[in-house]
Amino acid sequence: MSTFEQITKPFLNVQELAELLNINEKKVYQLAGDGALPGTKVTGKWIFPRTLIDTWLIENSHGGVMNDRLLLAGSDDRLVRNICSEAAIEWQRDALISYSPNGTRHGLKMLDQGRVDACFINWGEAEPSARRHLGLLRGYQHHNQWVIVRCLQRSQGFILRHDFSDSFKTQCWNNPTSLIQASSLRWAMRHDDSGAERLLEDLCAVHQVSLSTFTAGGTYSSERAAVAAVNTSLADICCGVQSTARDFGLHYVPIATVALDLVMPQRTYFRTLVQELIVRIRSLGTDDRLTEQDGYQINLSPQVIPLNA
Repeated sequence: MSTFEQITKPFLNVQELAELLNINEKKVYQLAGDGALPGTKVTGKWIFPRTLIDTWLIENSHGGVMNDRLLLAGSDDRLVRNICSEAAIEWQRDALISYSPNGTRHGLKMLDQGRVDACFINWGEAEPSARRHLGLLRGYQHHNQWVIVRCLQRSQGFILRHDFSDSFKTQCWNNPTSLIQASSLRWAMRHDDSGAERLLEDLCAVHQVSLSTFTAGGTYSSERAAVAAVNTSLADICCGVQSTARDFGLHYVPIATVALDLVMPQRTYFRTLVQELIVRIRSLGTDDRLTEQDGYQINLSPQVIPLNA
């Protein structure tokens, strides 16, 4: 094939890609099978979109701007924060990773505008089909270029002020939805873009209670800030996850299991830093203490769902 034909051809086969990358065909099959190359199988044969291959080459070039930084936004999560902090220390000479937990919908707005590389989302109770998340994402202009990586699930519920009586805590544990109807409680609220607020809205809708009737103990931009308000008695209760309640030594009442999915453009999924991040999350799935103490369930084989299907 001439150089011109190789440049202008929209799809490459295994032989052509091996020639372009100057590697053997066996290596191409290995990289494609591992998901490290942007390609797909058609009638049993691998083909590779040339535009995605060009982007992949640029983003994986040593020292390239696209290769040495990963900007994450979206849902606030303690486990993700810890993973990013550890990665930042290990990658500090070669790459920058930044995690700005600003709420699911705010993170998606930034992703849609191209201001971040990927976004963690949670939007209410988990479901195997990811129907709720798919419906949310379709409201964004560039959603058909995105993929969802189903990484993990976590327990989410209510976190109570520490000085409530043991009998009240037991009552709440046995009937957690009774807290929705306890009008005297001061709630540390989250902003409308957060998944925690969405879960609370869903619970209110089920029990025919208006969220506007809640007594507000302030509105907070992050889960940790809301839980800190409960810990210091600025509020009585908030939505949160089991791990954060344990960090503060507060009583936790489980309500639902929510999915924490990672959303990004398809081309971003093939970046080395993203693949390393997913491996870090997946590796925690073998830690029994994580599941028992923090209420997380890690997907050992993360499911990838393209939105252009």
